[in-house]
Amino acid sequence: MIDYRLKGHALQRGPMKKTTLDELGFEARGEAVRFLKKLWTGEGADCPVCGEKLELLHKKAKKNVCDWQCPGCGRVFRTIHLLDELNETMPK
Repeated sequence: MIDYRLKGHALQRGPMKKTTLDELGFEARGEAVRFLKKLWTGEGADCPVCGEKLELLHKKAKKNVCDWQCPGCGRVFRTIHLLDELNETMPK
């Protein structure tokens, strides 16, 4: 996939980076769950990788709070995939 991000005042093209749970550095299941809940409620969150405020990936489509992207590092956060991974790697 290709995304188009604003860097400064110029639109730049680059690959989207699908994010895995392991890359986020969460030490406990509760920390990861809080992060996902913030995104699902539409509150948004800071990127755990670079600190930029995450934005909805599909802004023009019907509001969908499942996919987010960081404008800073370009990482894509697909919350359903992250939840599946969380349940596999950090069971309750």
